[in-house]
Amino acid sequence: MGWDEIEIERLIKSNRNFLDKEIGRKYESPSLFINPTKENPVEISEFLSHLNLSFLDSSLKKMFPRLERIKKGVYARVKFVVFMKLSNIKYISEAYRKLITNKKIAQNLGFDPSNLSSYETIRHFVNDLLSHKIEEIFNDVVKELEKRLKRKGKWIGDIVEDATVITAKRMDKEAKYSRYYKTYGWKKDLFIESNGIFLSYKDLEINDDEGRYMEYHLKKLNQLSIFINHITTDGKYATYYNVAMTKCHYDAEFLYKPQKGWVYNKKGEERYIKERYSRYWKEKGFKANASIDYKLKFLYNRGEYEIVGAYYRNKRMKEWEENDNLRKRYAKERNSNEGFNSYLKNHAGFETNLHRKGKRYAFFHTTLCLLVLNLVALTRLQNGVTDNLISVAYLT
Repeated sequence: MGWDEIEIERLIKSNRNFLDKEIGRKYESPSLFINPTKENPVEISEFLSHLNLSFLDSSLKKMFPRLERIKKGVYARVKFVVFMKLSNIKYISEAYRKLITNKKIAQNLGFDPSNLSSYETIRHFVNDLLSHKIEEIFNDVVKELEKRLKRKGKWIGDIVEDATVITAKRMDKEAKYSRYYKTYGWKKDLFIESNGIFLSYKDLEINDDEGRYMEYHLKKLNQLSIFINHITTDGKYATYYNVAMTKCHYDAEFLYKPQKGWVYNKKGEERYIKERYSRYWKEKGFKANASIDYKLKFLYNRGEYEIVGAYYRNKRMKEWEENDNLRKRYAKERNSNEGFNSYLKNHAGFETNLHRKGKRYAFFHTTLCLLVLNLVALTRLQNGVTDNLISVAYLT
């Protein structure tokens, strides 16, 4: 073998070694997904490295209209927010220092550690871009969760609706006082699905009547092509209108506990319904021998909400007295909801990480908390896990 051949062989080997190192560095196999447990806790950014956000492209393009396609660095900014909330970090600057000082965290979230986005770029994304698109992003995540739960045969469509208090920072002039809650702040009315995911929210003043917003949630979910089978609430939601509306318009079962002071309403008796229905004999759709269900829906469509609601509420009051299983079912579902509310308060930074005054920030922060827990659930679903979806236990 001549000198030229020896030199060529050496160069080939050298180049091959270089390529092997480059391939190993740039294209190393991704780590396997591990669901955090007591025995195997998982670092937060490592967990989030398994979250696929490509389903958000249409909404993210509205935030970055100049991009032909959404780049990895944009997904990284979304994951940065999730990382910050899960790490109980209050300030963007503190979370950004984590990216600078720990290249592995930056890499797991999708950033290029050698060409890291500036602090101002990330601050602008969180406080300016995301804050104005948070509801759209939230809805995209909800639709993706429903799709994956259905694919896994885990979608139930049973809901608990309840409001949770957002306690304001001390001396916040925008916050109002509630004698009922004995604190200053606001409320968030929530639709929580039986898998623990948050399907819908409504930001309210602390003294607002949350019972007025059940239809808001149902209408919003229908617009997303998400349909609810069963709703459980406490008694303050069970107005005549809501009782009639859930049954006649959305065909959803409505479980609630009769309240003290409720009395039997004679307007809900079948003879009264028959008499009221007969007044519309000239109107389109009137049937002489209609069933009671048809009459109720007919009357609902003509604004006779008390009559229709009274019929169903009278039945519920009687069932509540006679049916022990109904009372047990209600207690079980309400206790489950209390657990979700407690989880929000104690593990999701719902109030503990509220570091600024003002209603707008309080609503944005608490919506981010809901979004983060939903994205934790989605990470699990994308990786084949279907239990304890919103748990943040053993994420370190």
